[in-house]
Amino acid sequence: MEILFYILLAFGAYLFFAFVLLRLVAPFMGFRLNWPVVQVPIEIKQAVKSLEDGSDGQASFLRNLYLFVLEKNKTQWSHSRGRAAIMLPRLFVKDLNEIWKTKKFVYCNAINYVAYVMLVQSKYFKPDDIKVRHVFLNFVPHQYLQVKLEGKWLDFDPAGSGIRGGSLGTHASFFG
Repeated sequence: MEILFYILLAFGAYLFFAFVLLRLVAPFMGFRLNWPVVQVPIEIKQAVKSLEDGSDGQASFLRNLYLFVLEKNKTQWSHSRGRAAIMLPRLFVKDLNEIWKTKKFVYCNAINYVAYVMLVQSKYFKPDDIKVRHVFLNFVPHQYLQVKLEGKWLDFDPAGSGIRGGSLGTHASFFG
């Protein structure tokens, strides 16, 4: 019985660390959307303009941004299943310019920060149109965005659902 107590204690400590403390110290993982307003690099502004030019409205811009982030991840950021466990120092990168340009692993929170900045830099969305959500995924918290589109909230999760073949409007959770 004493062993069970220690197992439950260790599990409880892990849950507190992973789902409370980690969210308090990791950039962009807090309990409220209070992401910093920064000077947006010209490369991001140019990418937003290019996406706007290739879009015919709010829905197509959101879809194009989702595909853009997926492609950037595939060719540059290398966000993949399982790497999160071994790339822990990368969790604390918070400089927008560094995230944008890095050729190293980028966590879901940083990917979502870039997407958030691009959304609010566009002519289609404002900060009130975006919510940050967290779910349990493979024993750790996973973050995704919800974006208000035509009065409804749509899941935006390229770092979870997207890398698993999911489309815009879905999010990853539990195990996968």
